[in-house]
Amino acid sequence: MRPITIILLLLTLTFTSCFRQAVEVGEPLPDIIWPKPPEIPRIRFVNSITKPEDFNIREGAFKRFIRFLSGSKEEDGISSPYGLETDIEGRLFVVDGMKSCVHVFDKDKSGYYTFPKKETSFVSPIDIAIDARGYIYISDSKDAVVKIFKDNGKEYIGEIGREFLQRPTGIAVNEKTNELLVVDTRSSVIIRYNLKDYKLKGIIGKKGKDKEMFNSPTNISVSRDGYIFVSDSLNFRVQVFTPEGEFFNSFGKIGDSPGYFSRPRGVAIDSDGNIYVVDALFDNVQIFDRDGSLLMAFGGPGHKYGELWLPSGIFIDKNDYIYISDTYNKRVQVFKYMKGDDL
Repeated sequence: MRPITIILLLLTLTFTSCFRQAVEVGEPLPDIIWPKPPEIPRIRFVNSITKPEDFNIREGAFKRFIRFLSGSKEEDGISSPYGLETDIEGRLFVVDGMKSCVHVFDKDKSGYYTFPKKETSFVSPIDIAIDARGYIYISDSKDAVVKIFKDNGKEYIGEIGREFLQRPTGIAVNEKTNELLVVDTRSSVIIRYNLKDYKLKGIIGKKGKDKEMFNSPTNISVSRDGYIFVSDSLNFRVQVFTPEGEFFNSFGKIGDSPGYFSRPRGVAIDSDGNIYVVDALFDNVQIFDRDGSLLMAFGGPGHKYGELWLPSGIFIDKNDYIYISDTYNKRVQVFKYMKGDDL
């Protein structure tokens, strides 16, 4: 064995030992539920994620050793989360506007990385959508395109909407119709692209205040049965469309009490069809039934676990885990929708 190899090995083992001794076990997370007893709890706080360690992902000793040798002070972690989603294998993808990257937390493989590479950089990334093939779509609002990746974000394969989109923000995949739906906030429309060839398939809405019209829409989500939910932000409502893009219904209006909206942003749907709407100024999440009737709310302004500060995006996975971009608190908070088996 070469002398330099022996030295590196000894240094690595020494560094690993020091690192293990330096790791401290954090305090147990609190058990927070909504609503409070004696009512039946429906939402439970699960976790708060800022860095890989919060997802039980530990940086390898070799990587930490190389960082130590290079003198790098850069820390892994979220700075300004917005769009987020998990894939079928449970990886968590978080779009970070401040760092202009996507964080990938792979708990099962204890891995963490960011993308894209510098040669395919973002200007102002906002939202993320992942299709059944594992292709990843990222809206870049200032570059006015949607960028496409595969291999869990490690390979860039192209873009959609150059010289057509004005300010793309929210995006979602509708597997029922094989479409990519893109919110264009500046144009106040929803653009429909065919996922097979990425050709324009149609446009939903136009600028205005009547039904089927939008005023600076921001976020979009698709339910398991293919219905489309849009945060029509400056009309202070959520509009719902059929999988084919026909108007179905809408709910909400401006106000400062429960059931009203101030700045609706992220929208998502759980396995029972309940609709979750993040309000960036209320710092909470309101839950509605399919008719638009308020069921409950959770969260509230603050910095503690379960509290929010200018939240933005939301995603609900197949197991009803709720991921919320707690943007100004620089973290993702995870909650669980509890049904009968979870109580």
